Amino acid sequence: MPMHEASFPLRCAAAVLAFLPGLGQAMPGATCPPQVYPHEARLYELEGKTSVRFSVEQDGKVATASVARSSGWKVLDDAALSNVRQCVFPADRAAKENFSVQYVWDLDDAELLRPLLVPGSCQPSQRVQGYNNLDKSASNDSGVVLRMFIGSEGAPARIVAEAPGLPAELVEAAVTYVQGCRFAIDPEVGGTRSWSTYGKVLLRRQPL
Repeated sequence: MPMHEASFPLRCAAAVLAFLPGLGQAMPGATCPPQVYPHEARLYELEGKTSVRFSVEQDGKVATASVARSSGWKVLDDAALSNVRQCVFPADRAAKENFSVQYVWDLDDAELLRPLLVPGSCQPSQRVQGYNNLDKSASNDSGVVLRMFIGSEGAPARIVAEAPGLPAELVEAAVTYVQGCRFAIDPEVGGTRSWSTYGKVLLRRQPL
């Protein structure tokens, strides 16, 4: 099947996005609703790239849409899918054609300084073997990705697990571990600071 690639950035400045015409270039006449940066993603300052693959019915409506490559954040992937599914394309496009588009979720051009785990600050755990700062590789039975805010004393709050389909006990073990840790930004490093951070809690494999 033919595959058409359209890549366009979604830039956020003061929470306002510019929807650039990459998709229209691949399919002239395509119309889509204004894209909105998800509120939760803005709060946690989540960024990434979502590639979406979709097909179009002969009436111009989207037939199927799926994430071909995840941004690493479900809230961003869901927003990209929602936007594509609301698009209307030229009615002469055959339903058998597949298309691909990339959403670049970017809050600004500055690299954020996020709080990192303070070494030795976590309570020992028989269930957890460690924590990887700023690791958003997919959660599995050996590690759970968490995002969170860090308070003035370095304690995490509003912890959210990016762990669809994982058993609740694994997520609970990861959250409980992080709650006993402390995070900080090196005061000697200059740059744009964020109160949000993320990482992966590494779990020990349990004996059978």
